[in-house]
Amino acid sequence: MSRKISIPRGCFNTGKIKLSQEILLNARVIAKGRRIRNLQHLLDKHGGIASKWVKKSSAPFEIEGDLYEYHWYKHHGIGRFEIKLKKVKQL
Repeated sequence: MSRKISIPRGCFNTGKIKLSQEILLNARVIAKGRRIRNLQHLLDKHGGIASKWVKKSSAPFEIEGDLYEYHWYKHHGIGRFEIKLKKVKQL
C-alpha cells in the first residue's frame, strides 16, 4: 500500500536530491553494517566505521501511475550519501 508523501520540488531536475522531513521520518532500514552489499565502496569513498553505516529507504510513493522509493546510505556523524530514486512497481 502506498502512502501520500510530499516529493521535494526540483528533485528530478538536479543531481542533488534534498529529502523532505516527512520522507526522513517515514524511512525504514534495509541493511546495516556488514549486510550492506557495497560497504567497502562506502568505507573507501567516505570513511567511517563499518557498523555505523545504514542503508535506508523511503515509503513508496506514486508518480504518474508508477511506485517509487528513495534509497540512500547514512553514517551517523558523517551524513547521507548516494541518494537514488528507484522504481519499485508499475501500477
